[in-house]
Amino acid sequence: MNLVGKTLCKRYEVLEEVGIGGMATVYKAKCNLLNRFVAIKVLKDEFAKDAEFVKKFRAEAQSAAALTHPNIVSVYDVGEEDGINYIVMELLVGETLKDYIDHHGKLSNERTLKYASQIASALEAAHSSKIVHRDIKPHNIVLANNNTVAKVTDFGIAKMSSNETIANGSQTMGSVHYFSPEQAKGGYTDEKTDIYSLGVVMYEMVTGEVPFEADTPVSVALKQIQEEPIEPKEKVPTVTNALNKIILKAMAKNTSERYQTASELLDDIFAAMNNVDIEEKTEDVVVGFKKGSTQVVPVITKKDLQDNLNDGNVTSRKSERVGKKIEELENDKSEKRRIDSLNESPKQRKAKIIKRIIITLIIILVLAGIGFLTYKLVETIKENNKPIVVEKVDVAPDLVGSDYEEARVKYEKLGLIIKISKYEETDEFPAGQILDQNIKKGEKITDGKMTVVVAKGVKKIAMPDVVGKDYKVAKYELEALGFKVDIKNVVSDKVEKDLVVKQSLKHKEQFVTGTKVLLEVSEGDGKDRIIVPSVIGNTEASAKSKLQKLKLVVNVSYVNDPSKSDGIVVSQSLKENKEVVEGTVIEITVNRLEKTKNVTIKLKDYTANMEDESINVKVKAQVEGVTNTIHSRTHTKGENGYENFTVEVNGFSTAKLTIYINDKVVETVTISF
Repeated sequence: MNLVGKTLCKRYEVLEEVGIGGMATVYKAKCNLLNRFVAIKVLKDEFAKDAEFVKKFRAEAQSAAALTHPNIVSVYDVGEEDGINYIVMELLVGETLKDYIDHHGKLSNERTLKYASQIASALEAAHSSKIVHRDIKPHNIVLANNNTVAKVTDFGIAKMSSNETIANGSQTMGSVHYFSPEQAKGGYTDEKTDIYSLGVVMYEMVTGEVPFEADTPVSVALKQIQEEPIEPKEKVPTVTNALNKIILKAMAKNTSERYQTASELLDDIFAAMNNVDIEEKTEDVVVGFKKGSTQVVPVITKKDLQDNLNDGNVTSRKSERVGKKIEELENDKSEKRRIDSLNESPKQRKAKIIKRIIITLIIILVLAGIGFLTYKLVETIKENNKPIVVEKVDVAPDLVGSDYEEARVKYEKLGLIIKISKYEETDEFPAGQILDQNIKKGEKITDGKMTVVVAKGVKKIAMPDVVGKDYKVAKYELEALGFKVDIKNVVSDKVEKDLVVKQSLKHKEQFVTGTKVLLEVSEGDGKDRIIVPSVIGNTEASAKSKLQKLKLVVNVSYVNDPSKSDGIVVSQSLKENKEVVEGTVIEITVNRLEKTKNVTIKLKDYTANMEDESINVKVKAQVEGVTNTIHSRTHTKGENGYENFTVEVNGFSTAKLTIYINDKVVETVTISF
């Protein structure tokens, strides 16, 4: 669907196509309301038909529109018209970071840190608004203002498409060089996913190449999961230690070892920009009270306070007052006991002595009872620990299939100790049954001991959802979980080649290890693929012939450009080397220069038998379907009749002239240029 020339929402006049992505086509347009140029991203037809996809597309785009940051491409508007879903964005003039690296090679430390700080700042703003990009790569970073400002693009659709990154086919697989390990696995992604991708972008900036390269996208994805990158400093010795550490930490396989936020990453980038080496950060273990945390606090005793005072740990006036208060209390209690003793009568003192004797006798009796009980307990334990005289088992019994606990109790009474060597998952025995023994049935037992293997039960695995993923990635993921994978190729005009169309086992259901799962994999729509050639510079006839032989549908438009040769193709809607299916429409633009020709109108041929003294003569010229009057006046009859006259005709290849006398057609003539 080509929207060039169409006006969306009675406001955005689409001028030209500027790029094609995995899910959308980008056009340059003019906003007639605000009189400015904008970029319009239009969702492709195959995604526009999915109502849920469109809903998420619009919701995420509206969220992105709220982002205002100097390093994020602004989103102005979101809309839908006649099934066309679009986002209106800031139009940037400049090359992408990918183009810049391709043209200039590796970047200096200073320029890398400058661009990285701007990208990280953009991510910091997006993450604070709960928007995760999930497709950070040099292709989505535009360098504006003469390559001084890096701006991140494609906010608004990246988050929505995150769970389908691999599922979006070849276009998305081009991003696999910047995938985080969790993306490559199809797992959970968050802000740290963007940080990993930015680490890869920084790696490419300083070395001029991506950290992982392979023959196929799937192989690259597997390397993202399994392999460690060669350190940038090993490839380019001029990379500073600080920058080297930043890149490696951002690209850590384990998310817990990465920068946890874009703000943390920014701190280290700024430190590196100021020539401060980045040190490894470790958590300090602090013993003590931490505000806001739950603490187990022991009871504070008088002795603790006094010791604290004696050690000089409490230095405040308040603590000194506490210490003095304790001392005063002690002195007061001692003095009180002394005064009370002096005031007691002989009868009171006698009663106190009797009370103390009774308490002493009670304590003695309690201690004697405890001693007796202890003696009896020891005797009982000794009695129970006496060896049991039983008939020993000399040869190994057959324990396979027996319940372990029952066998252990039974044979322990016969002097045979049975212990578990390991547990093993199996679907042949119920959990708890013995499935193997170290001494075979009937063999001699030398030390009265046997070990057995006990069934742990059947291991079950939850079936993941792999529909829409590249079948090689899906197969790797399923086999790693313990499934056996069969592949069946099917024709599909809705799902791209090599992507999983259907899985035989239901998502989230539990299955035992080794269960077979059938994956139906798209082999495409069955149509032949065509590599588009360049026909720029060819004549119109030659270009049409070449494209039609490839079974492409050719539309022709024309332009009048005096600076270029007449009759040649000056542009084409599909880029050279683009892969398309047969029957795809391609539009070529042919340069046609307007020509001028003088044509003599012989009035005498039409007025030989006319006696009128004057007649009204009109000449109309039809060029390219447009008719204009090129002559209209009254002619007077002379001595020799009506005089012939000349008209100037402008056109490209042919023009059709119609001659009227007194509003009646007298002749129609075709003129060739």
